[in-house]
Amino acid sequence: MPSRAPTPLTPLRRAGNRLVKLEALQPGGSHKARAARFILRRAIEQGALTPFGTRRILEKSGGNLGVGLAYEAARHGIGVDLVIGLSFSRIKRALCIEYGARMIGEDLLRQGFTPKEVIARMLAEQPDTYCFTDQFSNEANLQAHLEETGPELAAQIEAQRAPGQPVILVKGAGTGASFQGIATRLRENFERVRCELVMPPDCDLAGERHWDHPLEGMAVGVRPPFLDARLVDAIRVVDAEAAREGQRAMAREMGFFPGMSSGANYAAACRVARGNPHALIVTIAYDSGESYLPRADMAPVAQPVMQEAVA
Repeated sequence: MPSRAPTPLTPLRRAGNRLVKLEALQPGGSHKARAARFILRRAIEQGALTPFGTRRILEKSGGNLGVGLAYEAARHGIGVDLVIGLSFSRIKRALCIEYGARMIGEDLLRQGFTPKEVIARMLAEQPDTYCFTDQFSNEANLQAHLEETGPELAAQIEAQRAPGQPVILVKGAGTGASFQGIATRLRENFERVRCELVMPPDCDLAGERHWDHPLEGMAVGVRPPFLDARLVDAIRVVDAEAAREGQRAMAREMGFFPGMSSGANYAAACRVARGNPHALIVTIAYDSGESYLPRADMAPVAQPVMQEAVA
């Protein structure tokens, strides 16, 4: 499967051993564009979806995958219906609509249904309408990073690191697909690789313990289905305050304001860099932070009449 042009792997201005891969420059503005492209193409190849057909994609998303799916699906004339938890960024929800997706199940969510329960109800009521792409069990999600992100990042690191220099990957996990895919390929390409998992306080992914936190897309309430814990050498806990400071610091050093989870990655990478001055520290900026900024003046999200939710 051909890949798009690589996203940049950019050194931090004040520290030569820290590199940030700007996945926010993907179409749709996040690293989820890769998964969306692989997921959609696999569904078409397997016959679950037909270009310009009547069957629609159904997915549970925090926003980034929803945008990616909407963008990719529109190129094939395929509709996308999303169930997004009410606590997620309202601006991300609005962006999903602008890219062509529909929001469904909001009345059920307000009644206390979980997104998972809404999905199950929609599939039970309209089985012929939907192809549930299910990013948490779809192997194409992992393949995107094994076949594309991981090899791409490994080649970029090789071009920038000193001979024999250790590499330390520092990033969080939602489904675990990007962590797993990247970590796997880095270990195949370099002898000295360490992989550190960024996690919010009071969350234990291995022990299935989760706590509410503002780092969207990271520690999402379930054990990451694609993550092999044997690839995790250490865990770096980053709280909300440190993540916000990471956002500000990256903005001031790079001229790029990242999302909060990316700020957490950056904050953790800075800590790792201080203790490992001779290693090359690599982290990921998943998306930009503008979509998460509070907007007191923002009107309620309205969908065009032609995009009203399926009853």
